[in-house]
Amino acid sequence: MSLSRRKVCTLLGGLPGVMGLGGLVGPGCSRESRQLTLYNWGDYLAPEVVERFAAREGGATVTQDFYLSEGELFAKLQARAAYDLCVPLDYQMSRLQQHGLVRALDLKQLPGVANLAEKFPPWRARAERGGACYAIPYLWGTTGIGYDSDKIAAPPTSWKALFDLRYAGRISVIDSKGDVFDQALLAAGMGINSTDKPALQDKIFPMLEEQKKILRAYDSSPARALVTGETWIAQIDSGDLMRARSSKPSLRYVIPEEGAAYWVDYLAVPAASTQAPLAHAFIEFLLDPEIAAINANFLHFATPNRVALERGLITDKDDPQVYPPETLMPKLHVSEHWFGETENLVDKLWLELRGS
Repeated sequence: MSLSRRKVCTLLGGLPGVMGLGGLVGPGCSRESRQLTLYNWGDYLAPEVVERFAAREGGATVTQDFYLSEGELFAKLQARAAYDLCVPLDYQMSRLQQHGLVRALDLKQLPGVANLAEKFPPWRARAERGGACYAIPYLWGTTGIGYDSDKIAAPPTSWKALFDLRYAGRISVIDSKGDVFDQALLAAGMGINSTDKPALQDKIFPMLEEQKKILRAYDSSPARALVTGETWIAQIDSGDLMRARSSKPSLRYVIPEEGAAYWVDYLAVPAASTQAPLAHAFIEFLLDPEIAAINANFLHFATPNRVALERGLITDKDDPQVYPPETLMPKLHVSEHWFGETENLVDKLWLELRGS
């Protein structure tokens, strides 16, 4: 069973080191000069890509450590953990750059950027902060509703389905502050970036308290429970549902009528990296259309690589659940999450919700 983009294999829990394709690396072990340490979501890189990179780079190894949440990524980079490459979400980039936790990239070493679609440019700091490039698009997707069509006959059309008493005990939402508030805001007919603090406090939070009573779980790996039948309907990332269908063909994915969150994950080099040239080489390798296709076809997330799509290398290119049609794009919302007083309020409500 494939892991979620958001969850690492539970076998790693409790291990002091990191599990990579090169084996265990304890925190006190010396690092080889050709070893790249990637801080990644779980199961978010095709093994064949790593094997090909090692062959091309004369035995260079890629060791992966995994995180479960965007907050964990920020904390590790802030502590100057020795990672050479990481995979932050779009809305994290500004904060990471402002705090000096990622370094500017040398685009001369990344000619493969020309393979990207125009709507997926490299991430740059604002002009007043220098305008340098700090990250390259990796994969993108949507967060919608996955459900078991053997249990739920009619496709859900609204996020309100995740609040439906008929499915009590068989519902899960992603164990993430942003995702939990996103689905409630959309169900309430509001935008996911709403800064209406009274509404967040007096309307959305009570909705979430009632939803909690009928949830099976706040789940970092919703695909697993859909496959086992513990969950019938769940908030889930598009690619995770697509891969889960290979284990359970009755699973379906929908973007509700209120729309859905649309996200882009990036490749960035942490400030503490000691292998920046090798990190650039790996990013350039991932920008190769054939390599981008291997990765996207294995993970079933959408690639921003225009050339790979134009060459017909992407098996899912005509699947509207992976590559939403342009007519649907106005209903897809890029989450900005929150700042200042609104962020403080949402943090408070989230802690109260999860602690209650």
